[in-house]
Amino acid sequence: MIHGVGIDLVEIKRIKEWYDKRPTMVNKILTDNELEIFNKINLDNRKVEFISGRFAVKEAFTKAMGTGIGKKYGFHSINCLPDENGKPEIACDGFHVHTSITHTEKYAEAIVIIEKDNNKQE
Repeated sequence: MIHGVGIDLVEIKRIKEWYDKRPTMVNKILTDNELEIFNKINLDNRKVEFISGRFAVKEAFTKAMGTGIGKKYGFHSINCLPDENGKPEIACDGFHVHTSITHTEKYAEAIVIIEKDNNKQE
């Protein structure tokens, strides 16, 4: 059963300006596991795309959960890591989370569909 659907669109230019002014802002958005991936990226543009995508997917996740960032879920409580094929995944106890992130030159967009796990109690 679908619990919720969330979508978020981020202007990459806005994230780049934020990152250029305060590079440590990544520590507010990315978890330690995500930072490991981020730190292995060599191209600055790709780094900004990564931050933008993770920002968007976390916003989309909280929209799908119906909470918004900062209430029940914060940026550090949502860990979005690639599976063995590179597909972004978010693990959340009691739910099955479907995620997708896409980028263009100007935007990063994410969609999240959350299903209740019928085998677990909330």
